[in-house]
Amino acid sequence: MVRVDGAPIRDKLRKEHEKASRDLENARRQVEHFHQVDGPEFARWLNSRFGALITELRELGQKVMADEALVAIVEDEAMLCGIPLAKAYQRVMAMRDAPDEPPPHQSDADEAAGGRPHPDGGGPEAAGPSEAEELEREFFERLLGEMDDAGGGGGPLGRRAVPGVTAEAAARLKELYRAVVRRLHPDTQAEMTAQKTEWWHQAQAAYNAGDADQLEVILTFCEIRESGTTARTSAGLLLRIIAQTKRGLREVKRQISRLHADPAWDFSRRKDKEAYAFMLERRLTEDLRVMRAAADELADMIDRWKAKLERSDRAHRRKGPPKKPGP
Repeated sequence: MVRVDGAPIRDKLRKEHEKASRDLENARRQVEHFHQVDGPEFARWLNSRFGALITELRELGQKVMADEALVAIVEDEAMLCGIPLAKAYQRVMAMRDAPDEPPPHQSDADEAAGGRPHPDGGGPEAAGPSEAEELEREFFERLLGEMDDAGGGGGPLGRRAVPGVTAEAAARLKELYRAVVRRLHPDTQAEMTAQKTEWWHQAQAAYNAGDADQLEVILTFCEIRESGTTARTSAGLLLRIIAQTKRGLREVKRQISRLHADPAWDFSRRKDKEAYAFMLERRLTEDLRVMRAAADELADMIDRWKAKLERSDRAHRRKGPPKKPGP
């Protein structure tokens, strides 16, 4: 048997782990600085310089969204019922103002048939909620931001046994989890750092999945953080820890790459705030010009529908009620 000196390998792994850990910490500090310093400072500066402009943009954007939604519903109603856009607008507004009341006007084909035309082109059907009403309700439900109920499994205390797992493996899983709980449970921490919170959530997921190896990795992370050394960590476990640290580093770097596109990125260190303000004002002014043009176009379209309805109403009043046939 030949004795192999593993010290050089362990020393190399130790240095690789230390470098990956430093890089990960530095990357996390950048993200933390953005959320705690750059983002709030940029928001305060932006509101102090362009508060009125941003408020107008926001309010105009909300109006454009609402008018676009109304136009889409009116166009759907006109297509489904085979009526002009002005009449469809009248129907949609009546449904919005009094959703329990029947539409005020039916198309000539509807009136002749005594009901609404059948969607598949067949005979008439009894008057009832139109497809446009359903579309409108669905749209406004989405607009209010209804969210699907998040599915959730039971926590570690309610975890079901994993089929095929031996009693020995289950005992090891519980032992590792207890050790992690002693080090990471929020109630035992003087300070629950972001790193500890991340490890704690990872431990919950690992225990629920029955992943004892991942729990061992998390436990080793805690021990290395407490002792400041990897002297008691096996080479195999060090390799897994290094791989996980590098995966975490790649995820944080992807996050940083996305944050670079945010105008608040590194704002606290900018030296050209006046030049940046000039450029930003030009951009916001152009956005406002485009938004106003869109709002005017939508308003003109809706005004044309209203004008057609008013002309039709005046013509109807001039004709007067239909004369009764003589005896």
